Amino acid sequence: MGRRSRRVRQDEGGGAGEPALLRARVESVPGPRWTLSSRVADVLLDGVPPPEEVLLSECLERVGHRGTDIDGNVRMDVVIQEPEFYIPDEHTRRRILSLPECQTYALVYRAVPLLRGHRITSVRQWGGADENTDAKRAVRDALADDWLWNTVSGLLDDAFNAAKDAETRKRVVMSESEAAVFVPGAFESVVNARWSHVLSGEAGIPLGMRVVGGLPENVWSYDEVNYNPSPRDVDRQAPRTGKLEIMVVSSEDGWPYTQFKNETRSVDSNAEVGRGGVLNAPTSNAVYIRREVVRVWYIVEEQTRAWYIERKLVKPRTCIVIGTPGIGKSFACGSFLLYQLLHYEGGLLDVVAYFIRDSAYVIHNARPGVPGSVVLYSDQYAAVLKIKKMASCERGFVIVDISEKGEVPSRELPTNFWPTVVLTSPDVNHYEQWMKDRNDKLIYVNCDDERDLKAFVAWQKLFPLGQDAGITDELCK
Repeated sequence: MGRRSRRVRQDEGGGAGEPALLRARVESVPGPRWTLSSRVADVLLDGVPPPEEVLLSECLERVGHRGTDIDGNVRMDVVIQEPEFYIPDEHTRRRILSLPECQTYALVYRAVPLLRGHRITSVRQWGGADENTDAKRAVRDALADDWLWNTVSGLLDDAFNAAKDAETRKRVVMSESEAAVFVPGAFESVVNARWSHVLSGEAGIPLGMRVVGGLPENVWSYDEVNYNPSPRDVDRQAPRTGKLEIMVVSSEDGWPYTQFKNETRSVDSNAEVGRGGVLNAPTSNAVYIRREVVRVWYIVEEQTRAWYIERKLVKPRTCIVIGTPGIGKSFACGSFLLYQLLHYEGGLLDVVAYFIRDSAYVIHNARPGVPGSVVLYSDQYAAVLKIKKMASCERGFVIVDISEKGEVPSRELPTNFWPTVVLTSPDVNHYEQWMKDRNDKLIYVNCDDERDLKAFVAWQKLFPLGQDAGITDELCK
């Protein structure tokens, strides 16, 4: 990611300047995700606890009060119970109560006890606009504050409606067509996948490799992975810097490539074990991420940014990722792209569709009040129709894994609205139709090198033993 100044800043800095890969570690998919069982206190706080130990004197200073007629050595959680007693002057009181910190206190220390007193502790008990009207009226009268009541009722109404909509959406998905099946636990498993990595250069350990849990402190930049050798140099060791050898991301319930464990059908992944199939086998939930896989992500991320954020493309580009069977072109690239896209820019994308074998997964990202979900379509055309309905009003992305049989989705797939990645073998017959009438970009995936394979073995042998384990020469034999 270092070819233009914008890319360099992303690689070198921290915070907003971190590479997209690192940002995925700290940026969660938007939340909170309200359900009918959510507590009203959590909704009113919007998932953030009120500030602790705030004194009235701090608030007085915020509003510019200089008098000595008010005792400022009182905590705001006490003041909020009887603001008229502690802040006699109406003008000063109104300015203090309008501070964001004080509004939070008011919601917690005034509204929540009143709601609890009328047996309203959850979003379900709050109900819709026409439910619990007597209890709501009593709370409103007790608050005697129109602004506070409007805030309370607005937040709780929104949470209730979002929770009901989420339940309705699940029911609709289940009843829309027999081809659509909700896969429980699949979204959470992918979006919360666990990371580990292999480091080299460890003194005192044969081969100098050890396995460490979590994401590495420094992930390869675009310049570090942007290596495209000529055909005569394809077997030459790529230049490397740093200690990071590989990364591994593991989803407990599996991936689209392996099928999720809560699916009812049998696995037929058309997987082939080649040079890279040592780790990325169809029975494994652990995805091996080497430099080539990260290079593919950087290219895809650049095209996604150009379409959705910079808006400098007339239509999105289709990236065709070409690799020989067994080098991680399908399992590694497909799974890693899915994980990164769901986390991209803090949840920018609403939907990621993943076509594989004769089926399709439509993965809805989490939104405030609406949990994420994975819907499996046994009929690809049914999935295409669903995507066409969403294409013009939601931000999405499509991953198409063309198996050895060359199944492809319908030509009606709206690639003029959503960016697309096609994962395919070098057989031009598999991807020829994607080359026609599309703004495509070819990405060739290079094979593993010797250091990749050593790191393969290091992770396989040492990860079951726990983190921070070393590897010996015998383990590699």
